[in-house]
Amino acid sequence: MSVKNEIISLLEKNRDTPISGQVIADSLNVTRAAVWKAIKVLKEEGYNIDGTPNKGYILLGNNDILSSQGIACYLDEDIDIYTYKCLDSTNTQMKKLAVDGGKDHSVIIAEQQSAGRGRFGRSFYSPAKKGIYMSVLLKSCKNIHDAAIITIQSAVAINRAIKRLYNLKTDIKWVNDLYYQGKKICGILTEVISDFESEMIEAIIIGIGINVSTSEFPSELQNRATSLGLNNVNRNQFIAEILRQLFSIIDEDFELVLAEYKRLSCVLDKEIEFNVKGQKYKGIVKDINDFGNLVVESDGKEMILNSGEISIIGEFYETK
Repeated sequence: MSVKNEIISLLEKNRDTPISGQVIADSLNVTRAAVWKAIKVLKEEGYNIDGTPNKGYILLGNNDILSSQGIACYLDEDIDIYTYKCLDSTNTQMKKLAVDGGKDHSVIIAEQQSAGRGRFGRSFYSPAKKGIYMSVLLKSCKNIHDAAIITIQSAVAINRAIKRLYNLKTDIKWVNDLYYQGKKICGILTEVISDFESEMIEAIIIGIGINVSTSEFPSELQNRATSLGLNNVNRNQFIAEILRQLFSIIDEDFELVLAEYKRLSCVLDKEIEFNVKGQKYKGIVKDINDFGNLVVESDGKEMILNSGEISIIGEFYETK
């Protein structure tokens, strides 16, 4: 790790607390001049670092530059984290990394996406410095059931992270969206890399997009999307908490995770519209089964939805 990266890691771990140049130099076994030079470069890159005589250097709390060092300092697990100023899609980049031998739990994060992807080929609006756009590589999941439930696990993990850090209540709309105050704030795109001949899953990529502080949306999204409204959030810490929750929840009893998912669901007992093989149906959501499928009662018959898109009929957001 370069001196510059080691310094930002040290400052991130001690955010809002001044560290003298001599302490930094001694910790990294470099000269004071090397510290000063690295701090100068970091400031030029946009880091809000204040230097005070007799006190030292301090990374101010309103600094919000995404960095692997800034994320890693909040994690116990040593993982590969890659940050970019702009990518077309973090999932697309992660597929390349997976093919090139990327490690389990590798993470790719972009400050913005030029062609962010959602389900069914839709785009995901990804403006710079307003959200979290990331992909996680899982190589330990080897069967179809793992792939089927990972979106559910991811949704609950993100909900937990938001609740723990910011005490905000979010709802889950089957299967892959999180809603805040009745509008979408997060989408999850799960993609599988498999071997055609063996039909074995080689890896799962979890794409996560969260509107953190986005205040303006394209006209087609204005009535459906919102953000968490967190204008002074430390996104490095937010990302780290999501990863902590995600890596933890994968090892939890799925029956308990599913029960939590159901409690957070905004579709249970609601009337919905959906399509099956081009035919439109209406029904009442009765349950979410052990495979994460939606159990719907339509015209007195039970239907099982394992994919697709649903629309909730009427209001579903409760202000109480």
